[in-house]
Amino acid sequence: MNEKIPGTRWLRIIAPVLIACIISFMDRVNISFALPGGMESDLGITSQMAGVASGIFFIGYLFLQIPGGRIAVNGSGKRFIAWSLLAWAVVSIATGFVTHEYQLLVLRFILGVSEGGMLPVVLTMISNWFPEKEIGRANAFVMMFAPLGGMLTAPVSGAIIAALDWRWLFIIEGLLSLVVLLVWWLMISDRPEEARWLPGS
Repeated sequence: MNEKIPGTRWLRIIAPVLIACIISFMDRVNISFALPGGMESDLGITSQMAGVASGIFFIGYLFLQIPGGRIAVNGSGKRFIAWSLLAWAVVSIATGFVTHEYQLLVLRFILGVSEGGMLPVVLTMISNWFPEKEIGRANAFVMMFAPLGGMLTAPVSGAIIAALDWRWLFIIEGLLSLVVLLVWWLMISDRPEEARWLPGS
C-alpha cells in the first residue's frame, strides 16, 4: 500500500465507513426500543416471541460473515456494502408496515443476512487504504461504531417513538440508510488506484 496517499483518506474513507457501521448498528438494535414502545401490544407479541424476533437476526447475520471478506478481496467491497445498505433500508422500511409477528421474524432474518458481511468487508477495505503501521488505528476508529451507535440509538429512537410511533422508527431509520447509501457511493473507492480524488488514479 502506498504510504504517500494524502492524509485526507482518514476523512474520505474512515468517516463514511464509520457512518455506515453506525447506521447498521441502529437498524440492528432499534427493535429493542420498538417492542416496549408499542410493537408488542400492536402485534400481540409475547415475551418469548419478542426474544425470538431479537435473536433471529443473528442467525441470518452468520450467513455472510466469511463470504463477505472473500467478496471484498476478490470483488468490490464498495458494491457489496452498497447493496447491503439498500437491502437493509428496504427491510427496515418494510418493518414499519408489518401486521403480524411472523412477518417481523422473516424481516429480521433478512436484515441479519443483509448486515452480516458488513464488518469483514469494511476491515478488508481498510487494509487496502492504510499501511500496516496505521491499520490498528484505522480499525479502532471503525470499531467506535458500537459505542457511538449506542449513544445515538437510544435518544433518537425514544424521540421518534414519543413524537410519532414505533412504525415511524423503522421507516425513518430505513430512509436514513438510503441517504447513507448515496454518501457511500459518492465517497468510497475499493482501492486507492480507483479513487478519482487522488492525483494519477
